[in-house]
Amino acid sequence: MEPKAEPLRSELVPEMLATDLAEFLVRKGVPFRETHHISGAAVKLSEDCGIPLSALTVEQLQTLHPLLDADAVAVLQNYEASVELKDSMGGTSKRQVLAQVGGRVIKQWRKVK
Repeated sequence: MEPKAEPLRSELVPEMLATDLAEFLVRKGVPFRETHHISGAAVKLSEDCGIPLSALTVEQLQTLHPLLDADAVAVLQNYEASVELKDSMGGTSKRQVLAQVGGRVIKQWRKVK
């Protein structure tokens, strides 16, 4: 299999990063049960404004939570960082995908069982 980057890239939508927004707040100390709702409110806000999630401003995001700052806006605009943050076994980071393709993850999962 040889993935074609451009067709795949064209399928990316900002709403894919909603979970990353929730995780951003978790790293700031907000409980996930709250961040999940805040992230959903951000998606609703973007829909109500008729703009992509990635186009929300700091001012708009801060109406949802005061810890949503310029770094949060950056989270909503960086698919590559999103992928690389998932670096646990079986995750989406480049390192993990290469391990999966190489069969190392399958061997590791068998050891875990």
